[in-house]
Amino acid sequence: MNVTFETVICAWDEKIPALLIRLVNTLLFCRTEEELRQEKLQEIVEYSPCRVERSTVLRYLLALRRNDTEQIAYFESFGKSVRHIILNVRTYERGLIFGYVGKRFNEHGWINGMLPIVEEIKLDTSNTIHIGQSVDGTYAVSIDWCTGTAGGGSHPSVWDEPVRDYKEAVRQGIRLLERQYNKAECWSVSDRSNYNPKVIRSLKEKLLELKRKYTQPRQLSLF
Repeated sequence: MNVTFETVICAWDEKIPALLIRLVNTLLFCRTEEELRQEKLQEIVEYSPCRVERSTVLRYLLALRRNDTEQIAYFESFGKSVRHIILNVRTYERGLIFGYVGKRFNEHGWINGMLPIVEEIKLDTSNTIHIGQSVDGTYAVSIDWCTGTAGGGSHPSVWDEPVRDYKEAVRQGIRLLERQYNKAECWSVSDRSNYNPKVIRSLKEKLLELKRKYTQPRQLSLF
């Protein structure tokens, strides 16, 4: 696009040159709606989603291809880049299961899917059941574990399985630790440093006691 001035500009106000430059830049660099749409489509095509993101990416792609302004506005309210949009949409929609209906952006523009922890049940300093609870009372459970020099853990979030009952949440935490210790026991056959058999036996004994305390019915005495 070429811009030609046919007459001499009388700068009777010192702001006129700056305003003129801004106007010219706007005319030169503005893009049509169709050009913007094509750029967004190209950005989606170039994005490489992981398996769990594909359905969300497809929804956004179809909205753009069909020029569905309502759906486009929905997606683009979550961010500017495709990655930002997709991750935030997935976290927001998963959070609906836990009763979160607002878009809870942090200072960096991301939606935080973590739940506040309401209880921690410890076997020792490195082996813990974390019980988180959302705004509508739904629980999410995660664990920290360590069986020697190997270990791992996470914070309760909307990506964990939703649990409606507190006792079931405790049982879920026990099951998660049981599953992890059983795996570690198998791996200890060839790797006794990361998966120390003595440590695993001790942890399984503590977990069995915890299981009795939280899951077995208590006998009531009349006297």
